[in-house]
Amino acid sequence: MRGRPRLPNKPLKLKGIHRVKKRQADGSIRVYLYHRATGLPLDENRLAETYADAEKKMRTKGEGTFLQLIRHFDQSAYFDGLSEESRKQYIWKLKRLEARWGTCPVATFNDADDALEFRKDALAWHNELGKASPRSADNLVAALARVLSFAREKAVIKFNPLDTFARLYRSHRSDLTWPDELQQQFIANARTAMATAMILVRNTAMRASDVRRFPWTRYDGSRVQIRSTKTGKLLWIPATRELKSHLDALKETKAGALVMLTPTGKAYTKRYFNEHWREDCDKVDEINAEAKGADVEYVKTANLNFHDNRGTAATLLAEAGATAPEIAEAMTWTVDKAQKVIDTYLARRGVLAANAIKKLEEYRDKTVGNT
Repeated sequence: MRGRPRLPNKPLKLKGIHRVKKRQADGSIRVYLYHRATGLPLDENRLAETYADAEKKMRTKGEGTFLQLIRHFDQSAYFDGLSEESRKQYIWKLKRLEARWGTCPVATFNDADDALEFRKDALAWHNELGKASPRSADNLVAALARVLSFAREKAVIKFNPLDTFARLYRSHRSDLTWPDELQQQFIANARTAMATAMILVRNTAMRASDVRRFPWTRYDGSRVQIRSTKTGKLLWIPATRELKSHLDALKETKAGALVMLTPTGKAYTKRYFNEHWREDCDKVDEINAEAKGADVEYVKTANLNFHDNRGTAATLLAEAGATAPEIAEAMTWTVDKAQKVIDTYLARRGVLAANAIKKLEEYRDKTVGNT
């Protein structure tokens, strides 16, 4: 009985191997293997063994340095619990931090004097980066501070030298909010998906990334589930009458896992969403230009972006008399963030002063009436 033909050994399928072709002196081509993460050469005849050694060195790389603190952060349950967008943003920041501070000894953050020197160096780096891009500089130093604060919270280091720092970037959009009339006009003239996006953001202050991926499972007929700015967790909040009415009507005519879909029934990418949003904004501006004429001053959507609607939502709550804790609860923000919105948006619009004078007049009327 003839035996089964002998099969050749199957090559190992290992991830992270970099193959480089090099021409030899005799003109032949040879392929060299390298461990992608560490750059270490791999022996093709002892591939499993040398690969395992490289993996071990990768895991122990950076022990006793700031790189170890980065790994402690990005491999934590906290990091895994962040939104997909937040994790994606951290990736490029942590790579920059590794390149700049990766070899800094962890012992630096266990000595008060050394920690102070690190702070001086970090702030100088912050200032240098800020010359090219203040916003990017702030983002990188904020990420650096978060890695250190996480290590401090977990008792890995004694001192966090960047517990506070002054940001370089200053947003000047506090005067830019969508008037209710303009929002309603956008809803009436925009395509269904963009009108839905407007209704979602004006009633929940939801981020654009969350709006694009908002699934029907996060609406139960009376409540919507949105992500908390404070904890990153999903929380249920009551749906306003406007939001409930729109979603109920939409659900009867639309099929699919997501509330918002492209004309071809797919999920919106960031680029495609921005294109459609801008096109519908331009449509509203054209309508207003024709109706009001060039000599009439009016709010143009060209000066506004999607994010400005989030401030509008909170501002309307504050104008209605909601307190900072109430706004924070409704918008799933921190109280500090809600208070900042009140201080920034309402103060510039004179709403706080108007409310204060109204209360003063009411108090005077009451006291005069009682005398």
